[in-house]
Amino acid sequence: MNKKFNNILVSLDLTEMDDFLIRYANFIVDTFSPASVTFMHVMHPVEIPEEIRSSFPDFKEPVDKLIREELEDKTNELFNAKADFSVLVKQGLTTETIVKYAKNNKVDLTIMGKKIGYTGEGGITRKVTSLTPSSVLLVTETAPYNMNHVWVRMDFSKISVEALKMAQSIKEQTGAQVTCHNVFKLPLNYFPQQTEKQEKKLIDQMTKYGKKEYQKILKKLKLNEEDYPCVFNLDKENSESQILYHRAVQNQADLILSGSKMKSGLTHVILDNTSEKLAGGGKSLPVLIVKDKKLSLGILETIFD
Repeated sequence: MNKKFNNILVSLDLTEMDDFLIRYANFIVDTFSPASVTFMHVMHPVEIPEEIRSSFPDFKEPVDKLIREELEDKTNELFNAKADFSVLVKQGLTTETIVKYAKNNKVDLTIMGKKIGYTGEGGITRKVTSLTPSSVLLVTETAPYNMNHVWVRMDFSKISVEALKMAQSIKEQTGAQVTCHNVFKLPLNYFPQQTEKQEKKLIDQMTKYGKKEYQKILKKLKLNEEDYPCVFNLDKENSESQILYHRAVQNQADLILSGSKMKSGLTHVILDNTSEKLAGGGKSLPVLIVKDKKLSLGILETIFD
């Protein structure tokens, strides 16, 4: 199983985070050997009034060219991995520009910053993560340069199987340990009131059901449970993302994989609640949101074309 990251896009925003993202791109390239890497910054269209421009007669270069030259200097200094790379500065709306570029240039992986200590609200990151057809790797400024243990959200859906396939590919390329994690809820609509003994029995039955479903997936993918174990946890308080994250940290995982179950409406596309919360701020582990590229492209056709 080899789900290649052939074309990688790194989104830069001219903050301190750029230095880390460029350095982190070295690690990603050394790990996955992509064919190309594009570092891109999107700026809003800038119109400098003539009276201001006339006050600075030596200011002849377009702003986007100056920014591109600055980013080229930075990438030449910090990016030393063996890969073809380019630096782009585009004008336009940030989310739309990144998503269209990813769609038109067959981007497989978009890398974006998820800030902890640095300033930033993450609104653009959440929008891009929702809309882009590529998988999205969200990294914090404290992310480690390793992938020794990969933690996979497993709910037995088609997209969680894709996440497991991605983890399998990462394991084959890095030797990483892979652990799947199923967080389940009790069917309280059918069993609204239970004694402690009944609840325990129901938990046991749900866990047993989950193990059977997981065995079906392993059999289909021809994987061994010893190499791809799965742990199970009850979600009592509608906090799947927090349980996933807590167990990943407990087990010293370096990366969380979550398949993105996109929901499309008439005017917008949103991630499922758990993926959105994992992608949000306040969590230091890197998160890879795995996309169904065919489905994502189909939704984008209805929005942008």
